[in-house]
Amino acid sequence: TILTACGGLPKECEESWKHMEELGKQSGMPEESLKEQKKAFEEEIKKLSKDEAIQACKAQSSILGMVKQ
Repeated sequence: TILTACGGLPKECEESWKHMEELGKQSGMPEESLKEQKKAFEEEIKKLSKDEAIQACKAQSSILGMVKQ
């Protein structure tokens, strides 16, 4: 796991990122691109309030869960 600065992301967002990372790896995305994606993802989440971030990440996780099936 990668530690995030300043208290990190809500648990829901860490789970959402794991789904995205898994899909990225399955599609052959280079490790460097995944790192850039994670940085962008974290920056977007940090712009939101904690409640908004949790809602956004839950929604994203459910969409990614459907894609995985």
